[in-house]
Amino acid sequence: MIIVEQRLSDVFDQLPAIDGFKPVYKWGNEYHLLAQLKAFADSKKTPYPLIYQTSNQSHQFEQGGEECTTRLRLVLACQNTMTELLNENRWAMSYRNILFPLAQNIIKAFNRAGIFYWEKEYDLTEFPNYGAGEENHTSDIWDALVFEADLRIDANCIQTINFNF
Repeated sequence: MIIVEQRLSDVFDQLPAIDGFKPVYKWGNEYHLLAQLKAFADSKKTPYPLIYQTSNQSHQFEQGGEECTTRLRLVLACQNTMTELLNENRWAMSYRNILFPLAQNIIKAFNRAGIFYWEKEYDLTEFPNYGAGEENHTSDIWDALVFEADLRIDANCIQTINFNF
């Protein structure tokens, strides 16, 4: 059986720092997310940039080797408490410098780890001020980017990933 979260965790351990901070990968529902954010706050550590997996379903195959398919949904987030920023400033601070480079590194990981097979098609949705307003989904205010893709994952050994080209 392929455990999606374990395979992603092993691959995402190789992600390089973004803007001086190592990305943090976690998964679960909204309640687990809030508990994770509280634990980070209590320990005075930052969970950002954060990769939070909200998808949790996979279709397993056992014929001819272990593999699974999944519709992966990752919320890429950075904390930005300046809710008054105009889109141009928010783009420069959060999206250009943190979230899009993080998404590009995740794509490189999927292409180079040797365990993912995909059509190299994905959906991106931007959520500036994610968590601000009436429906606050987190205890922090984020700028976020949702990355969604269909992947096939196998049990092969994970390759060392070169993120520099």
